[in-house]
Amino acid sequence: MNPQQEIREESPVSCSMEVHLVPRQCLNIKEKYMIRTSIPVLCYHNVSDVDGHEPQRFCEHLDALADAGFRTISSRELLSVVRGEMKAPRKSVVLTFDDGHISNWLNVVPELEKRDMTGTFFALSDFTVSGPVRTFETAPSMLTMPEGFKDALLNCDYSQFINESEIREMLNKGMEIFSHGCRHQGAFRTLRPCALMGEGHARWPAWSVYPGFKADWPTFDAASAYVYDGFWPKFNGSGKPHFALRSTEERLAFCRKDFRKSLEHIRELNGYDEQLFCWPWGQFCDDARDELEKAGYVGAFSLERWVNASGTDPFRLNRIGVGKPKTGKWLQSRLRMYGSDPTARFFFKLHTKKPEVGSVLYATDSMKLSGGSRQMINNISAMSDMGVKTYALLSKDSPLIEALDGLDVEIILFDRFSDYLHAGSFLKKLIRDRNIDVVHSFHNRAYKMGILARLMGAKFKLFINRGVISRPNDVFFLWTALANGVITNSMQCAEVLKKHHVMKSRLNVVYNAYCGPDSGPPRPRKKRGVRCVYVGNAAEIKGFDVFLQAAARFCESGNYRNVEFVGVGISDGDMERFDGHLTPSVRERLRVTGNISHEQVLEELQFSDILVIPSRKESLPNVLLEGFDMGLPAVCTAVGGIPELVRDGVNGFLCDNEDAGCLAEKLRVLVEDPAARFEMGCMGRTMVRTLMTQEAKGMNLMRVYMGEILCEGLSVDVLSSEEQNEEQPYGQCQH
Repeated sequence: MNPQQEIREESPVSCSMEVHLVPRQCLNIKEKYMIRTSIPVLCYHNVSDVDGHEPQRFCEHLDALADAGFRTISSRELLSVVRGEMKAPRKSVVLTFDDGHISNWLNVVPELEKRDMTGTFFALSDFTVSGPVRTFETAPSMLTMPEGFKDALLNCDYSQFINESEIREMLNKGMEIFSHGCRHQGAFRTLRPCALMGEGHARWPAWSVYPGFKADWPTFDAASAYVYDGFWPKFNGSGKPHFALRSTEERLAFCRKDFRKSLEHIRELNGYDEQLFCWPWGQFCDDARDELEKAGYVGAFSLERWVNASGTDPFRLNRIGVGKPKTGKWLQSRLRMYGSDPTARFFFKLHTKKPEVGSVLYATDSMKLSGGSRQMINNISAMSDMGVKTYALLSKDSPLIEALDGLDVEIILFDRFSDYLHAGSFLKKLIRDRNIDVVHSFHNRAYKMGILARLMGAKFKLFINRGVISRPNDVFFLWTALANGVITNSMQCAEVLKKHHVMKSRLNVVYNAYCGPDSGPPRPRKKRGVRCVYVGNAAEIKGFDVFLQAAARFCESGNYRNVEFVGVGISDGDMERFDGHLTPSVRERLRVTGNISHEQVLEELQFSDILVIPSRKESLPNVLLEGFDMGLPAVCTAVGGIPELVRDGVNGFLCDNEDAGCLAEKLRVLVEDPAARFEMGCMGRTMVRTLMTQEAKGMNLMRVYMGEILCEGLSVDVLSSEEQNEEQPYGQCQH
């Protein structure tokens, strides 16, 4: 709108929208048309030279109120207005001050007294302790508000907050005191990393979440613990925090206890029959509001902007947050904007609780316990450990049913994945009945089912899992455009999809996790022989023929008598295809296992020394993580996502695709140097146990489910440099 625009008297609606631009004209029209008064409520915090509003700026605001002809009224008078018990005084304003900082007593109250004004102060009851009335001479030096909170929460030092004696004096001077809760409790709303506690920019709410302080504890986006279930640290005796979602029932129990405790303490001080509340951060929600009313409160202030007049919900009293740099002129413009009903409605700002993820459905029609299926099982386990309700939608004969035995997951059987319309309708009803927030689909029928359910009107977030490096079909990008995102397991997989028109805003990389048994940190092998193991199948892209060629090259160079080659997943029947690659030396030292169980595969790895992955095409093989966890260095072809995990010379070696000579050369290095083999194995183990844990994957999945775009590689280089700086001697591998 143009600030110079003229407003005609015959256009009262336009006038109300422009009232802050031409006040005199609008006031005349307001009188003529009897526009209903709304009462602005201003929100301040601390007022000091250290932090918050500077005293000079605050005085400018008070003088601007007086110059505009406004007078202050109490919050209890405002309550009478919204209840319809009292007519709204024209040109009236309520001044509120959150958190109960000592500057409210030392700097704010004297300035209000000078101008015959009143204010409403919201105190934190746990921080309100006994003590004498302080002056500038006897009060401690003022800290910034964040430092004051940290001291109170960590050290129980409440000297930066008004005490009981000061509250009584403020009440005697005509001020009001109400509750701001017990301790301004925060919660980690998301798992988006912000800072470590020891870093200067770490925000103070983390001090209300953690039971103490450690410089390396991570902090995340925070919000009100009254409103958000949030993620809370659990330690399990390890000293390292693990995060789990608090249940809604736990949150409401916290609300009940906090509201009542705070109300009782503040009521003892103010003596009022009716108590008001101020929502920390201005955030609220319906179920917390219900608990507030049950606790005995009659109203609450938020940071919404709307009409404060007869009929306003007393539990949604509106306020205008006043920023530190705002001038008196800015303040006068807000008084005009929120001083009448029409303009307050026009310049609205409403609060909406941001969605949380409390339940996830994993869906697949796969009838094989493949690598992708195992990662789906890992996802379910990770989410369950984080306190998230999990469901698995499977065919009735799926082998995943048995594999999920013992996990906290509800299995739902469905056998009509290929009947897309029926499947979409079924999923829509399932979403509604179970209140499912996220569907994470594996394999194509499951994600098509999800897309159709959304098109039918179901409300949920849909993610498509993609764990292969192959080219997608020509219309895959259209399906992804209708989903919330695609979750791949490597950067290379994401790059392939990007080349085939999948939008960058839909691509996420969440690396696989190792979730198998822990056989303990690797130790130097005392045996003389060295076992080189291949794990896969006989498909051409897996490169078993390249493995045999590398073994032959290795044997050609001599000194191979103590070396064994093992083909896990290769059967005797497969060997006919590879007969041409079998030299006598290799044939003598080769053992194939046939198709064996996953537990037996892990056992083969446990008794091996070097993992060989000669694939021609690969995304991110699970066996690489399994081998690393058991302390095996890897000799691999640099295809697909493998180079994202293997750093040449750090935790293994990389060779060009189909370069059997290079593979043989690197095998020779590791066979002849047990110390290098051990150190590389330790580095692989450290990477898996640090960057690729089930917990790390769960946290990254949750970040994606909650709306972040994660598309970056693993920080293996940083990890390797940290490991090298420790200079651990041979034989003392740690993780």
